[in-house]
Amino acid sequence: MKFKVILLLTLLSSHVYTQNIDLNIGEVKSKGYYEEIGFESIKDKIIIPVSIEGKDYRFILDTGAPNIISNEINNLISPEVLKKIPVSDASGKNENLKLVSVKNLKLGNIEFINTGTLVYDLNSNPIFKCFGIDGFIGSNMLRKSIIQIDRKKKILTITDSQKKLSLNKKESIKIKLTENQSSPYIWINLKGIDNGKENVLIDTGMDGFYDVSKRNYQIIKEKEIFKVTGKSKGASSLSLFGDVPMEEHYELLLPSLKIIDTEFENVVTHTTNDNNSKIGAELLDYGIMTIDYKHKRFYFEPNSRKRNLKDPGFGFTRTLKDEKLIVGFVWDEELKEKLSYGDEILEINNKPVTICDLITKEIINKNDENIKMKIKSKEGEIFEIIINKKLKPTRAINH
Repeated sequence: MKFKVILLLTLLSSHVYTQNIDLNIGEVKSKGYYEEIGFESIKDKIIIPVSIEGKDYRFILDTGAPNIISNEINNLISPEVLKKIPVSDASGKNENLKLVSVKNLKLGNIEFINTGTLVYDLNSNPIFKCFGIDGFIGSNMLRKSIIQIDRKKKILTITDSQKKLSLNKKESIKIKLTENQSSPYIWINLKGIDNGKENVLIDTGMDGFYDVSKRNYQIIKEKEIFKVTGKSKGASSLSLFGDVPMEEHYELLLPSLKIIDTEFENVVTHTTNDNNSKIGAELLDYGIMTIDYKHKRFYFEPNSRKRNLKDPGFGFTRTLKDEKLIVGFVWDEELKEKLSYGDEILEINNKPVTICDLITKEIINKNDENIKMKIKSKEGEIFEIIINKKLKPTRAINH
């Protein structure tokens, strides 16, 4: 089994692997339930109110992960420890995490009992700390429910009855739930010169729209589906237990991605070290998503049947190292003469960089055509640079 938390694509990518551990533990005590819960939307994060033993907390809704509670909650409620799980992250570092049974957890008035939950020191990670969260609600707890996410209204609906929702079966496809964690997977259609299909994880804990795993890309790269628009050696993430080593990755342009009957054109993505490709929380900007775990159906009610995601980029990514903002990957060939992996970003648009502002706020406006940055190179040189947005080349580079 693989347990994964992916919170910020360009900043955090935590891959945790375990074996032969079933996290589908616990029940829903409530019956015939229907609850509408208001949520906060911070960047692409869905933060919902959760009650445990009468005390209120803030949890991220993450369909790509199992339930997780902080050390602080664990120490307060002293749940039954089921076992310790040896896990390793993307960098190969190993730690043991406790698997506990949370006796009582409420979403609104819906009561979940004896839920299998992992315990993690959230304050040890600067990203989790900035969001001020106490845990995660994952797919293992939701596996017997139906959830609907309306980002425009900021409403999460949870029920055990299809009849209580207005669902159109023509706007749905089957989902497959993983055996040990109930993570939801669907098939999407990819189209360039050639056509293809890909099985992807629906991951509401992930920033962005679509990630392609390097493994999947290597399998289908002989087909003319993706256009390689950049190649770089660097790092774009932190693993759960530390830094991720430098590796070569690709920036890709996908002419068409189709989810059920909704087509997204000109999708820019990057390869990742994950074993699975993913659809992230940005999908919620384009319609209402319903995951029917109970009947294994995925619904998407779009705002528009066709979306052009064509967006000029700045040609590089950012990441964190030693709690500093640094350059991750540099995709643009001309920019490689000025920036490289590990250069520290001191200021953006004349404002000093604070990590929490970067994580929780949009410090670069989507409408900005250029950005000004103060950089400290790995050699210690401090300089300023203005970077203009560029459209992705329609012609692939050699790879």
